[in-house]
Amino acid sequence: EKMPPSTTKSKSGSRYVPKKVTKSLREIYEEACSEEQVTPNSVLLNLFPDKVGRVWGSDMLDLSSNYVGDKGILPVLAVISRSPQLTRLNLADNGLRNRAVQRLCTALATHPEVTSINLSDNYISQGAGDALEGLLKTNRRIVELNITNTKIDVDQRLRLKELLASNIE
Repeated sequence: EKMPPSTTKSKSGSRYVPKKVTKSLREIYEEACSEEQVTPNSVLLNLFPDKVGRVWGSDMLDLSSNYVGDKGILPVLAVISRSPQLTRLNLADNGLRNRAVQRLCTALATHPEVTSINLSDNYISQGAGDALEGLLKTNRRIVELNITNTKIDVDQRLRLKELLASNIE
């Protein structure tokens, strides 16, 4: 049987490479764990579909109280970026610190659907707050952010609240 061409020409003559889905979300997670030298989280292994082309079955990824940790979140970001239908992320009480939230913000900057992020009960402060401010300016779809019981100071909380309000408008 013939293999499809790796590149195709559109009517305008510009070249594009069709995106091929060749791995399941579970495989993507396992590979990312290997790259980051992180032990795969057993709860997540069971959560992510193991069939190629099968998308995440929900619009919410709830990892609350799962203690993914600062390094453990990195492979999850690979799955999030390939799950365009996700609208809500619950990462409450996950042992996240500023660096993990900075990486999360980078991953979510261009996410097409995420509107709600819960980062409550994580040990995050100004570094995470700065990244979140940048995210809310970049991805205006985000209208809910829970940072209860974090070390983000009052002034920054107010700025974040204002940015969320302007995103809702």
